[in-house]
Amino acid sequence: MKRACGRARLGPEMASRDWALEQRVRGAARVRLRLVSGSWLAIVQSAVAAGVAWALAKLLVGQPEPFFAPAAAVISLGLSRGQPRRRAVELSIGVAVGIGLAAAIVHLIGVGPIQVTVLVALVMTASLLLNGSQVLINQAAVSALLIMTLPGQGAEIDRFLDACVGGAVAIVFGLAFSFHEPLAAVEEARRDALTDLAAALEAIAAALHKSDLKAAEAALAGSRKLDAGVDVLYEAVSEAGETAAFSPRRRSLLEELDPQAGAAPQIDYAVRDARVLARATTTAIRRGAHLDPRLAEGVERLAEATRALDAVGRGEQGARADVRELGSQAVELAGSADVRNSLWPTMIFGQTRAIAFDLMQAAGEDADRARALIDAAATTKIAPPPAEQAG
Repeated sequence: MKRACGRARLGPEMASRDWALEQRVRGAARVRLRLVSGSWLAIVQSAVAAGVAWALAKLLVGQPEPFFAPAAAVISLGLSRGQPRRRAVELSIGVAVGIGLAAAIVHLIGVGPIQVTVLVALVMTASLLLNGSQVLINQAAVSALLIMTLPGQGAEIDRFLDACVGGAVAIVFGLAFSFHEPLAAVEEARRDALTDLAAALEAIAAALHKSDLKAAEAALAGSRKLDAGVDVLYEAVSEAGETAAFSPRRRSLLEELDPQAGAAPQIDYAVRDARVLARATTTAIRRGAHLDPRLAEGVERLAEATRALDAVGRGEQGARADVRELGSQAVELAGSADVRNSLWPTMIFGQTRAIAFDLMQAAGEDADRARALIDAAATTKIAPPPAEQAG
């Protein structure tokens, strides 16, 4: 009651602002609580791994205060989905590079601000020459700085062994206590990539139907963002392969992963071809080229084939045949279009054909069989719409 009276005295506008602020604060709190609830298993995993790494390093290496072991375990595991084995190896390499360069510089020119500057520059350069990731580069720099600025914390070889212990613990925890099915991330990434590709193809088809330049430019901009989904798919396939290789169900997991891994490059090719298709569409509309409606219809069929390809990944019966049929229809429609010997409409047909081939192969079709289906479809002529016949 008092709160309501107070808001009334402040006026409706101020009361409205207070209410909106309160809702935003509550909404942010709910988001953070969901984030914590979804990550608590990973938090426990990292915390326990840090404790185990500290105890093992003290026992095996003999360090009274092993810093690098728990640090290596936590950094390698992380809070997000990743590749613990690869990160652990990179971490150990980073520690070795940092320790070696730091020990050499301290021995030759001592410790000081200039030496720290030189050290960080050399370590980062060496890490880049080793084609290191951000993990390797950062860990090499941090290891080198700790060696230089904290010389009383143990021998260099002990610190390297600490990092190795932490990396080994991270590998064991990451593979033995994985809290997700290794193929689930692949299926999700594949579904997201195909959904985005289908939406991009639908946008291109809509621009072709209307000869709308702004819509075509928007479709082109959207097609340029498709690579992000493909990158996530490749990462998920790599992680799943790494996890499956050390799983008790190794054989069955790898058998399930093989078709998904084989489809990833074909989806990548389809994304690249869609980008070229969007560029050809934009240029054709900008230059006022004649665009037969069958070109747009062909691209629409490609979008339908892309959604059918997602059903193939889920194991739905008949989905592979749907991809084959829809891809053939796309080529038939685009191949029957009157391109009037114009370059850009001809390119639209060519990219329609290329994407149909990519989708068929991603569905598991043999390359020769897919090529034969597309060649047959390209020679099939479909009658133009009645309005075009009358003209």
